[in-house]
Amino acid sequence: MQLYLNDTSPFARWVLVTALEAGVEDFSLVWVDPWASPGSLTAINPFSTVPTLKPENEPAVFESLLVCQYLLGLNEKTANVEWRVASGLHRLAKGKTLMEMAFRRVVLQRFVAPPKNCELIARSEEGVSRALAELEQFFHAPPYGTTASRLSIADLCLAVALAYVRFRLPELFQTAATAKTSEILQQWEKRPSFAATSPQALKAQPESLRALKSSAAASR
Repeated sequence: MQLYLNDTSPFARWVLVTALEAGVEDFSLVWVDPWASPGSLTAINPFSTVPTLKPENEPAVFESLLVCQYLLGLNEKTANVEWRVASGLHRLAKGKTLMEMAFRRVVLQRFVAPPKNCELIARSEEGVSRALAELEQFFHAPPYGTTASRLSIADLCLAVALAYVRFRLPELFQTAATAKTSEILQQWEKRPSFAATSPQALKAQPESLRALKSSAAASR
């Protein structure tokens, strides 16, 4: 089984965190530049997007939410994370859309010129800011699952989304995120799965999930 990814995608990080929390043993990591549309990726995913999972003897699975669902199905009984979409649907929607909005803002900044005159950039920033501000009340209304040993896929999505906003849009995070949101994010990031998939760790581009876990264990 192979996972095609790059080291800056929040969607790929969400998949890696899910795999680690689910106790998935191993799969190969194939590092690609999706913007270059490499033939190895377009041959299994015509959209040239990451993450893309290629199981053995099965068609590829893409779209991060579906990849996470596939991985959870491999080890559902013993995983630390569960697929509780019904009970965490709002959290999942919040985290997934926050991730997509922040990613869109970063991509537009990279490719659109002049960015100051781009309405889509402005709308993305406004949406991210409103979402961050709303999380103060959200995190005071349980359950949000940050201290539980068994998290939901929605928790992981929201955590990775927040980490991505703070990493890529630090000024926006500092302005809009509350102290409570920062506190919750710090709690999440203490988990081994988040330490193993930090932007710094992924820059090394390990060849497999097992190598990623080994590198993280050696650094502790």
